[in-house]
Amino acid sequence: MPDEAAGPAPVRAFWSGTISFGLVSIPVDFYAAARARQKAMRMVDLKGHPLGRQYTRGEDGKPLTGEEIVRGYETQQGNMVVVSDREFESAAPETSRDIELSRFVPLEQIAPWYFVRPYFLAPAQRSGKAYSLLAETMERTGKVGIGRFVMRGHEYLVAIIAESGILRAETLRYFDELRTPEGVGLPAAGKAAGKLVKQYEHDIDALLEKRLGLDELEDRDAEALQELAQRKSKRGKDVFTMAVQKEEDGGAEIVDLVQLLRRSLSGRASPAGRAADAHRDTHARTARALADRSRDDLYRMAASLNIRGRSKMSKSQLVHAVELAKERAAA
Repeated sequence: MPDEAAGPAPVRAFWSGTISFGLVSIPVDFYAAARARQKAMRMVDLKGHPLGRQYTRGEDGKPLTGEEIVRGYETQQGNMVVVSDREFESAAPETSRDIELSRFVPLEQIAPWYFVRPYFLAPAQRSGKAYSLLAETMERTGKVGIGRFVMRGHEYLVAIIAESGILRAETLRYFDELRTPEGVGLPAAGKAAGKLVKQYEHDIDALLEKRLGLDELEDRDAEALQELAQRKSKRGKDVFTMAVQKEEDGGAEIVDLVQLLRRSLSGRASPAGRAADAHRDTHARTARALADRSRDDLYRMAASLNIRGRSKMSKSQLVHAVELAKERAAA
């Protein structure tokens, strides 16, 4: 874990909102609790230059510009309905910074296959006491908050879970996203022979452990790929120099997020920490203001900032690009 005396961990929240239910309102920041697998590779040419993606028309292979690409919704009857950006935005959920909890349920009521992506929640805007109170109450009662929130133009179903004094969020799949055994075509369960059941029980007991070791969760494919890349790098074979890019979607720098959350809850903020909090609040306000703009407005802003590739960007990508360009201009 990083040394507390070293100051705040170099990471920032990528989304800020407010947990709300009844008369309770607790501002929180979102941090990604998972990152992409390390075996991910990029497509490049023989000289190591990253490749870009280009859309083409299926019937004749003609490359298309951003202005020629629109959204299409396929109906159950097999028809394709074209939806303009303006129509899409009007049908999108209303922009909100509230995580509205509609009910609390026991954790065991949520089957594991509903969980999609984990996040850590940190207290924001001096909400540490209320945050701690909610975490302690939920953990003591074994209850999980269920609600919805809007992030990057999409509405998500979410479960808020308390664990060791820290709140985390798990986005959930919707009910109709899951297939049933019958829908997959699995046969009905049959009756197993008692003798074979006993044999299987014996074989399972022979491998039984009291707890799961972390070594069982290691990514062996990623390790093998990393070793291969390191060997080739040392030999100087097929090695090209390229600019280092940080991960997006909240996984920019690997830090001990639990330590970061505990520092937030301790209230022992250094001057550097308070400055970082102020910067984070400014960043959150800017992101909220941009998210409230239409795609056309964002596109015009991107053009004035001379942002390349803007014609192919979605609204959320334009928000991120404009925000980043503004930060660089202000630096």
